[in-house]
Amino acid sequence: MTFASRLKQLRKENGYTQVTLATALGLSKGTVAMWETGKRTPDYEVVNQLADIFDRRIDYILGYSDDATSPKLLEEVEQSGEWETQSELIDIFRQYIRLDAYGKMNVNALINRETTRCQDQNTEESASGIIIGTKALKGVDL
Repeated sequence: MTFASRLKQLRKENGYTQVTLATALGLSKGTVAMWETGKRTPDYEVVNQLADIFDRRIDYILGYSDDATSPKLLEEVEQSGEWETQSELIDIFRQYIRLDAYGKMNVNALINRETTRCQDQNTEESASGIIIGTKALKGVDL
């Protein structure tokens, strides 16, 4: 699908006229009409505004993709995965700090052995992009 036809489709689906869309963008009706007939294309800033107005990714608006998924939904899914990972790590950390010295020694030895094995077999997972923060919490029972 072309940008011109995608824009017209999105405009109608979202209840905009050429006039109301132009007003929302701070442009003239003629400009929107030129886009929809394929005689002109908007600049990058306007495409970003359209992405915000229609809650669609830029590649979808430009007609490069047929994936109409909301970028906000994708961000929420990614955030949800991060929260799940954080929750799992907090649970593991809580279990670890409750161990006695012998238990901690065994866990550390296991982690060291497995790290060495993964390095030797070249199967070690990437940790790039992982940010670990610490926060002291008074009166919180871990």
